[in-house]
Amino acid sequence: MAASLEVTGLTLRFGGVTALDGVDLSVRAGEVVGLIGPNGSGKTSLFNVLTGHFKAGGSVLLDGRDLPGRPEQITKSGISRTFQNLQFASRLSVFENIRAARHARAHWRETVWQTRAAQRAEREDLLGILGLLGLAEKAWDMPESLTLVELRHLEIARVIAADASLVLLDEPAAGMTPAETDRITATIAAHLLPNRSAIVIEHKIGLIGALCSRVAVLDAGRKIADGPLTDVLNTSEVRRSYFGEAA
Repeated sequence: MAASLEVTGLTLRFGGVTALDGVDLSVRAGEVVGLIGPNGSGKTSLFNVLTGHFKAGGSVLLDGRDLPGRPEQITKSGISRTFQNLQFASRLSVFENIRAARHARAHWRETVWQTRAAQRAEREDLLGILGLLGLAEKAWDMPESLTLVELRHLEIARVIAADASLVLLDEPAAGMTPAETDRITATIAAHLLPNRSAIVIEHKIGLIGALCSRVAVLDAGRKIADGPLTDVLNTSEVRRSYFGEAA
C-alpha cells in the first residue's frame, strides 16, 4: 500500500525568483520523512509540484513511474495532502467532506453505479473513520462549526478516506497548543501513518522527531541537509539557516 517517491533535480522558478533549485529527495515505501526550513525555503512549493499545481523541471517518480501531470490524476495515483491553511467544502457536512475525498480517488464507475449494499458499506466505513478521530458525533455538522483541533482531525480523516499511499502533511499542528499538538501527533501515528509513506512539513521539532525517521532541510530552494534529525540539527549550515546562529 505504501508508495516510494524519487525526486531528482526539481527546479521551479517564478520570473526571477527560484523557489526550488535542483532539489533531490527520496522516500522509501513506508518511510516518513520530515521537511523543515525557514519560511519561504520552498517546502510548500515542493508539495504544490508533487500535487500537480505547479509545473517544474526535473523528474518525479512514484513507485518508479513518472508522476501524472494533472492534480486529479495525481490524486487517483495515491497521493493526498493536507494544508497549512485549512481547505474544506464549506457547503458539505463533515461526512460529505470525507465522502468527497473517497470519491476523488475512486473511478467514476465505482461511485455512480454503487449498489445499495455498497452505499451502506461505504457509509459505515466512513463513519468508522470519523469515530476513530473523535468526530462521529459531528458527522452531519458543517465544518464552520468545528474547532481548530476538530478541523485538523477532519483533514486527517479525509486523507484516510482517500486511502492514499503517499501522504503530504503541511503543518498538521499549526495553531495548536502543546497538548493539542501531542494529541494530533498521536492520532497521525496511530491512524494515518501505518502502511503509508509520508512527507511532513512542520516547524514543531518535537512532532518531527516523534513521527519521522529522517529529515531533509530546505533553504532558499536548495536542500542543505538530509539525514537523522539529531545529525541534521547539529550541522553548522542548518543552525545558521534554521536557527539564525552566527557563523
